[in-house]
Amino acid sequence: MDTPDTSTTPLDHRSDSRRNRLRLVAAARELVAERGMDVTAAEISARAEVGVGTLYRRFGSKESLIRDILADGIDEVEAVALQALDAPDGWIGLSTFFAFFSQTQVDNQGIAEYLSLSTSIPDDEMNRYNGRLSSLVQQLVQRAHDEGTLRADVSWQEVVLLSRASVSAAECLGAQSSAEQRQRASAIILTGMKAPPESADIPDELVPLRRH
Repeated sequence: MDTPDTSTTPLDHRSDSRRNRLRLVAAARELVAERGMDVTAAEISARAEVGVGTLYRRFGSKESLIRDILADGIDEVEAVALQALDAPDGWIGLSTFFAFFSQTQVDNQGIAEYLSLSTSIPDDEMNRYNGRLSSLVQQLVQRAHDEGTLRADVSWQEVVLLSRASVSAAECLGAQSSAEQRQRASAIILTGMKAPPESADIPDELVPLRRH
């Protein structure tokens, strides 16, 4: 009489499924940050060391997986914006958020592409993310305006556009950019936005939170 094979159980299969999901999320997060939103399902699966079919079984589509990754990234930016609104000083809150937002777009090509709208995933949920983040930036700018620490002629739109100044500034006329240079660029921009410019007080730690 044959003995049933009990080497694997439903629990084992569920554990494997969870591990594969985590590996796909980690691989997609790395590749989207490194190369942007045009990475393929095959590339993500190869990085995760699983089959392409596993990606489609777990997420339905590559776009769905990338949408989850982007949502996580925007959640983190929103969390920093909320912390900035709780800062005791409006200028410190705005400048800290500005530096973090700039660095996020340098470190994560996918988020930079999504925020620039050069590539976008049309989705009502992602549109709501955009609306929430825009609202938080407007609150940060309004608070600094109310305190008189941000130049009156600087709008929230200009703040977010200026946050992208160092995103593509890797090289110019043979000059090579560095991490320190990008932070310095943020400090210079902030000095120009401060009112009055000659009394600019840039925080020592421009990027207090680090991504995992």
